Amino acid sequence: MKAFLKVFAVLATLLLFTSILSFSSPTRSGFYIPDSLRSVTLRYKTVDNLIVLPVRINDSIVVDLILDTGCRNLVLFGKQFQKYFDFMPGHQVQFSGLGAGGPVFGKLALNNHVSIDAVAGHDIPVVVVPNRNLFGSYVNAHGVIGYDVFAKFEIEINPKLKQITFRPALIAELSDEFTAVPIRIVDSRPLIDCEVVFTKGQTHLCDLMIDTGSILGLLLKTTDIGSFSYKGYYETLGRGFNGPIEGFRLVTERLVLKDLVIKYVATGVIESSWHNHASVGMEILKNYTLVLNYCKGYAGFKRA
Repeated sequence: MKAFLKVFAVLATLLLFTSILSFSSPTRSGFYIPDSLRSVTLRYKTVDNLIVLPVRINDSIVVDLILDTGCRNLVLFGKQFQKYFDFMPGHQVQFSGLGAGGPVFGKLALNNHVSIDAVAGHDIPVVVVPNRNLFGSYVNAHGVIGYDVFAKFEIEINPKLKQITFRPALIAELSDEFTAVPIRIVDSRPLIDCEVVFTKGQTHLCDLMIDTGSILGLLLKTTDIGSFSYKGYYETLGRGFNGPIEGFRLVTERLVLKDLVIKYVATGVIESSWHNHASVGMEILKNYTLVLNYCKGYAGFKRA
């Protein structure tokens, strides 16, 4: 089965639940590193270059979750997880991803304890999607985790060593070995100002999302897909959360992210009714040690 184009999209509808978690609690809320540690480093597995983390929920549920910058909350796929949680009655979470098809619905459980090695999290919301297993073709990938951890830590991903490091975001500093690129967080996603150079005569300026949940290189959404008809071949690029993704496949001359220039980039172009933006996925990101610090607003790139 062809690998998924995009394992998940932003769970924007879950933003409203942030306020629910702000009540007082006898323990810390959110993710944190024990005070005795300055950082936590662990090895991770990969599937189609995606980062898969070992996660324990409520001390008894052991799962492998894909680290996805396009995802706000921890989401599990599969009806087998329903028996482990007490869900909020009357609260149904709706979200969608790329591809044709309707939205997907999930159930929400609050106040969960989650751990990733020595990284601990209290009062963590978990969404269970019982009727669709997005990761049916992936062995031992049970869901996704995203913004909940990126909001608290500077995260360094080393694809060569398959290591991930978590540091407290506010006290972390980017090493001079990295090329620094400013990011801004919009709807829980890390965005960069970028320049996509197709040819010497055509340049496209747009927002670009750093997307650790995509197996592709560069993906461009455009409201004018007809302008790309002479540059590539129209075909099925892969499968998204909501079904097949169709568009043009081509190679762009270079992708410019401030001081970082990436040449000859495999690119997919898809049509969107209202978007003109891009994303860069693990087909490119696998070639770099990547640092993301949402709190201080920077990304760091170092050739792996």
